[in-house]
Amino acid sequence: MEQISDDICYTALLARDNRFDGRFYTAVKTTGIFCRPICPAVTPKRQNVTFFPSAEAAIAHGFRPCLRCRPEAAPGSAAAAGVHATVRRAVRLIEEGALIEGSVEDLADRLGLGARHLRRIFKDHTGVSPQDHAKARRLLRARQLIVDSNMSMTEIADIAGFGSLRRFNDAMKTAYGHAPTAFRRGIKDGADRKITSGNDHPMQLQKDDMVLRLKPRQPFDSDFLLGFFRARSIPGLEAVGDDYYARGFLLGLAPGLMICRFLRNGSVEICLRGEDRSSLLDLGGRVRRLFDLDADMTAICAVFADDPLLAPLVKRRPGLRVPGCWDRFELAVRAVLGQQVSVAAARTLAGRIVVQYGQALPNHLVAGTGITHLFPQPEILQGHDLVPVGLTKRRAQTLGDVIDLFARTNMADRSDNDILADLAAIKGIGPWTLNYFALRGLGDPDAFPAADLGILKGSAQGGGPATAKELEKQSLLWRPWRAYAAQYLWSALIPDADSENKENDDDPDIEN
Repeated sequence: MEQISDDICYTALLARDNRFDGRFYTAVKTTGIFCRPICPAVTPKRQNVTFFPSAEAAIAHGFRPCLRCRPEAAPGSAAAAGVHATVRRAVRLIEEGALIEGSVEDLADRLGLGARHLRRIFKDHTGVSPQDHAKARRLLRARQLIVDSNMSMTEIADIAGFGSLRRFNDAMKTAYGHAPTAFRRGIKDGADRKITSGNDHPMQLQKDDMVLRLKPRQPFDSDFLLGFFRARSIPGLEAVGDDYYARGFLLGLAPGLMICRFLRNGSVEICLRGEDRSSLLDLGGRVRRLFDLDADMTAICAVFADDPLLAPLVKRRPGLRVPGCWDRFELAVRAVLGQQVSVAAARTLAGRIVVQYGQALPNHLVAGTGITHLFPQPEILQGHDLVPVGLTKRRAQTLGDVIDLFARTNMADRSDNDILADLAAIKGIGPWTLNYFALRGLGDPDAFPAADLGILKGSAQGGGPATAKELEKQSLLWRPWRAYAAQYLWSALIPDADSENKENDDDPDIEN
């Protein structure tokens, strides 16, 4: 992401401009406190402030988080976004706990570089060392769980990685000046603590459900996003309503049920049902990627502002996001199943695979939800003849090769380019599948499946190119945000959302 100057930061601070929320943090030298740019506190003088790209950097430099604007609740930090692929991956692995039990050397090995080089590029792009980032992130996450979840202090201390309740209490007192329980005492009973949506909700919470609230960066078009997932929801695996997305999941060896509810105040509420209560933070990270909650739509849409094809679509729906995926293997299977068939047909094929090969979920977790199974792991599907589910022999062979690839490869330690190269080597995988996988599975903001029939139809409908070659050429003007341009071209087909129909055209490459 492009660096913004201190003068721009201060101008945004004076305006309380929420478009900059999460893009920088203001540290006040006279108080030792740092804030988000939307903080309602009195604006400090210019000479008394310094700016940091992330909350972690501010903490590492000795500043305490503001209790009023809550930096830990800001949209995802943009500190490493778009500046260095390795740093971006390192931040993700740290978020997933890579430095709780492992060392920086272990992390560097996973990234395929030396520890010294990792420390240097990490500090260059985030302002702090990997260890300082992990330490500060642990504090921020802990306070978010205190305020935005219904977990006990003991559970929070354990999940956030403090090792003991005493260490947790000491760290929070040092960082915030208060004991952790003080943040809970300041919350009124009633609506602020009762994180529910009413007894008549189709996915009503149960007594022991864990709850976490997330704040998307605004503007955020949840209707379009839910419509996208609803059209592609796999029977037995997912349930999608007007204001919720739910699915079964397996983290480690423990199955569970996750319900994401989109609240009227703009936040997303994650409800976890299952024995592995430590999964809540991991679920939070997955949900942020699944729904692209941290996209800076103001900056992205500025690239499209003067484009005659995209500008009207942006004005109509300013908060479109790129739908992510829950699991890369699952998405790879979905992409192959969707080749040359309608969205509805792909759902049917996927549903048959889930019911026949997926692990059944315990009834006490999913009763009344319509969710019955998990998506099968590649090791379970490996070796099975999938023609009987409704595939052609050629498509079944392609799918079998994808299953073998994921079964024998640890994709978590593969770079995005290596994953795409592995998929491209499989017969039957062409440009559409690769771009679709990059867009949703890898979160590549510049992926653009130009041959998608829905995208081509949306382009032609707005007076743009009607062929993949011409559209690919025009899309160069939209870089590096072509994945978002794809969403806007798809959105041109709404309200006739099913007009997307056939999703791709990989056959010419299959024949080569």
